[in-house]
Amino acid sequence: MRAGLPLAGLILMLPTLVWGTTLRLSADVDLLVLDGKRVSSSLLKGADSIEIDNGPHQLVLRVEKKINNARSRSSGVSPPTVISFDTKEIDQVNIVLPLKDPNHSGAAFQIKLQDGQGHSIPIRTDILEIKPDPTGTDYEEETQRYNKSGKKASMPGFANRMTNEGILQFAQANPDLPPAQSEVLTEQRLRYWFSQADNPTRARFLRWANEAPNP
Repeated sequence: MRAGLPLAGLILMLPTLVWGTTLRLSADVDLLVLDGKRVSSSLLKGADSIEIDNGPHQLVLRVEKKINNARSRSSGVSPPTVISFDTKEIDQVNIVLPLKDPNHSGAAFQIKLQDGQGHSIPIRTDILEIKPDPTGTDYEEETQRYNKSGKKASMPGFANRMTNEGILQFAQANPDLPPAQSEVLTEQRLRYWFSQADNPTRARFLRWANEAPNP
């Protein structure tokens, strides 16, 4: 877990992680991909928010709302929607959903983001067009493809995440790869999982890291 990352390095990361941005979730939102990586449903189960770093981000989500009318009850599901934005100097992001049926044409594009004071956050939105697959849709792969397309909500920087995964696998199979690259990838992963943890979990990890003997 430490993988050569000294405790001092982790402490230096704390300001970025703790003083990041809170992304508020909604029961009507199915978050599929965050910053180019698939989001585990078990990770978000029961959570009303997640912590993300200050900086550029990209969400791929669907909106599912129950529609009640005089005749019947049904559920409307929007197509997967890409939302790109920047949280620089923003401490909270709220997802504001359209009031109409998500199946309605253009409804997905009416999704808005607001900060903690109710001010609109500039966003770029698009529909994620996916290729039919009888075995199921790999939204991470589709997002990677979208981010390489140059479309209006694409973020090429997140398209490199798949490349980084390949580098990590190659490094594990080839010990002669310079260790600096592996350490950078380890730190990136540690930053991500540390940012997803709640405060008690972070505190337990820091106690463990401080007490664990050096490898």
